[in-house]
Amino acid sequence: MNIIAADVGGTKTRLVYAELDSPGQIIHEARLVSGDYKSFSELLDAFLAQLKQRKVSLDVLSLALPGVVAGDIARLTNLPWRIDRAELVTHYNVSQVWFINDFQAAAYGIAAMTDADIVALSPGAHSNDATRVVLGAGTGLGLAWLQFERGRPQAYSSEGGHIDFAPADEQQAELLAYLRERHRADSGGHVSYERILSGAGLVNLYAFCARQAATDMDAAWVHAQANADHPQAQAAMKLFVQIYGSYVGNIALLYKPEGGIYIAGGIAGKIIDWMRSADFSQAYLNKGRMRPLASSISVNLITNERIGVIGALRYAVQKQQVRKNDN
Repeated sequence: MNIIAADVGGTKTRLVYAELDSPGQIIHEARLVSGDYKSFSELLDAFLAQLKQRKVSLDVLSLALPGVVAGDIARLTNLPWRIDRAELVTHYNVSQVWFINDFQAAAYGIAAMTDADIVALSPGAHSNDATRVVLGAGTGLGLAWLQFERGRPQAYSSEGGHIDFAPADEQQAELLAYLRERHRADSGGHVSYERILSGAGLVNLYAFCARQAATDMDAAWVHAQANADHPQAQAAMKLFVQIYGSYVGNIALLYKPEGGIYIAGGIAGKIIDWMRSADFSQAYLNKGRMRPLASSISVNLITNERIGVIGALRYAVQKQQVRKNDN
């Protein structure tokens, strides 16, 4: 049986084509710019066109999707696409179509990562068969966890990126007031961690630190300016990793994941030096009486951007194994 797995993102979509019997041997892989296509089907057709000479037969389609994934129709965060499971089955004559949240997929992908894909941010203990959490800032802020049930990994999604931002000091309290006013019209002044821990969030932080409107810039610009000793950009980066560390510490206390916390997403791997700074680690450990608990949990940064598509592939393989066993 043949499978196409895809990690669909607001900026880019990664796809792989493999055989279910040997999923580790990927036959073809591509990364396409999501915004170049009007729909997922148009993007998938472009990928299939690359496979023309291989006489592709497609049995399983496994899609890692951003946002809430429920039911047979998916509407994507940051993309104007509507993906209908029944339409995919009919149009591509495929027997199985699986939808999974993108960070759920990343949770399944952790097991495929090697030492070369992981940067340790906080040592802690580690257990291979214990609960793991994967989270990450990119276009938005995602969070999922994985636990083992009857010996099999089972990942669950959440909307933990949208929990209320909790300031840890006076500067962050000023930031909260600033963001409440800025987002009063579009969200009634609600400020989630995603308003800060995301690409747009880093631009928000620059605007706050520079005390000016941030126009015609993105997260990459802020990071580049910080590395070029721009004082307001450096202040924004410092604040970003401090709040990131505090958020990760909150998640450590919430889940107590003895299997570790893994930071993925599109931003962390591009700012490794900042993530390895004392600003991050001190904020992570600043949990008062719960500091010993936070310090006992390993925190790791995933540098391999393929974790989502590999996770979507592993998820489909596991679903197929379960179906065989049930029969």
